[in-house]
Amino acid sequence: MAATSLKQQSRIIIDNSVTRLGGIDVGKYPQHHFLYDHTPPLESWPLRIDFAGTDEWVKGCYRFRENSEIFAVEFVRVGHFRFVQDGAEFPAGPDTVFLVRPGCDVEMACEIDSSAMKRTVCITGPLLEPLLETLGLARVNLIPIRNPGELDLCFGEAVRLLRERPDDFAVRSSILLYRLLHLLSLDSRQERMPEPLTAVLRYLDRNLGGSATIDELAERFHLSAATLHRLFRRHVGISPIHYLIQRKMEAAKRLLLTTEEPIKEIAFRLGYSNALYFSSEFHRFQGESPRDFRRRRLNPPESR
Repeated sequence: MAATSLKQQSRIIIDNSVTRLGGIDVGKYPQHHFLYDHTPPLESWPLRIDFAGTDEWVKGCYRFRENSEIFAVEFVRVGHFRFVQDGAEFPAGPDTVFLVRPGCDVEMACEIDSSAMKRTVCITGPLLEPLLETLGLARVNLIPIRNPGELDLCFGEAVRLLRERPDDFAVRSSILLYRLLHLLSLDSRQERMPEPLTAVLRYLDRNLGGSATIDELAERFHLSAATLHRLFRRHVGISPIHYLIQRKMEAAKRLLLTTEEPIKEIAFRLGYSNALYFSSEFHRFQGESPRDFRRRRLNPPESR
C-alpha cells in the first residue's frame, strides 16, 4: 500500500483537534450501512455500542484515520482488505477480524477483489480499556475466526438492538459486547503473543522515556538478539526499535494535543536530549513538525 500517495489523493472527511479522516471513493463506494447510538453517555454503561453495521467496498476504495479516537472491530466477511496500523501491514481475508485501536494511525483498502464486505461495531465505555487488557486484546491487530457464524450473530444483534432500542438496551448491549470481546479473546489465544514478548512490550510501554538497545532488551529478558527480532517480526510486524519509536511518537502526539508543554520538554520526557532530533524524527513519522501538528490540530480550518 503506497500510503503517502494514497493519502495525497484522498479527500478529507474529518479534520479536527482529535483525529483526521480521509480517503478515496470509487463511485458511490464505500457504502456504510451504520446505525448510531445518539443518546447521551451514561457512566453506568460499562460497555456501549457507538455504531454498528455493514461496509460495502469495491476495488480502489481507501480510508485513513490519523490518531484514531475509536475502538472498532472490523469483521471481514467477503473479499480481502489490507489494513495498516502504525506502519505494520495486515492482509485480511474472509472470517478474520481487525481491531482498530485508539491513538493509532490506521489505513484500510480494497486492492484485490472487485468487491468486498465487512461488518463493523465500534465500542466505547469505561470498562473497555481494562477489559481489553484482561482479555489480552490490548495489542492484538488481526484475529482468524474459528466460528464466524457465532461471531456474525453478535454483529447482527448489535444492529438489531440499535434499531429496536428495547427498554433494557443499556444492559443487553453491554452483555452483548462483553460476549463479542470474549469470543475474540478465545480465538486470539491461537495467535497470542508468547509471554517473553508480552513482557518486553509491557516494559517498553512503561519506559517510553528510555533508550534501550536490542542487546540491552535481550539481556534483560534472557533472550538472544536474534530471537527478540524474530518474535517482533512474527507477532508485531516491525523491529523492537521501530516499535519503541512508534510508541514514543504516539505519546508525543497525545502530549502535543492534551498539554501546553513546550516541545523541548515533551522531547525530554520521551528520552530525547536533543529537541531538534526529536522534531526530525517526529516529522519522519508524522509527515509534519511537532509545532505544525499541534497548530493544525488545535486550530483546524473552519471549512474545507
